[in-house]
Amino acid sequence: MPRIRRFPARRPRPAAILASGAAVIILGTLGTIGASDATPDDFRPTTDCSADIVTAYNAGWKAGVRDLGNGTAPTYPDVVGDANTPGTVAWADGWIDGQADALGDDNRDGRIEEDETGWDCHRMGNRVSGPQRDASHTSR
Repeated sequence: MPRIRRFPARRPRPAAILASGAAVIILGTLGTIGASDATPDDFRPTTDCSADIVTAYNAGWKAGVRDLGNGTAPTYPDVVGDANTPGTVAWADGWIDGQADALGDDNRDGRIEEDETGWDCHRMGNRVSGPQRDASHTSR
């Protein structure tokens, strides 16, 4: 009876599998990069636009702090301009961040909660500041 040969004759070594996998990844990456027609200038940021956005953000931040109202509740920005213009968006973001910083609203959700810097436990909470013990029935 003839002997049946297995294919492959022996198992491939793990190093050979890793080397072929690395070669596929490297060649695929080089093929993807080589197929792109982008140049490094396409990814370089424009400095004129970014300076204008920073200026608009800072102006919005200052206006937000100035327009805080009674100092305990945020007001709404009076934005004039196109909502799709980066300068207008930056000004509105700066305005909101300026009011949140002045109020102590750390997570910028419009409410000052107990663990935020603007929280005053004597005026806003249960008038107990600092760490508290467990308020179980035995300790009351």
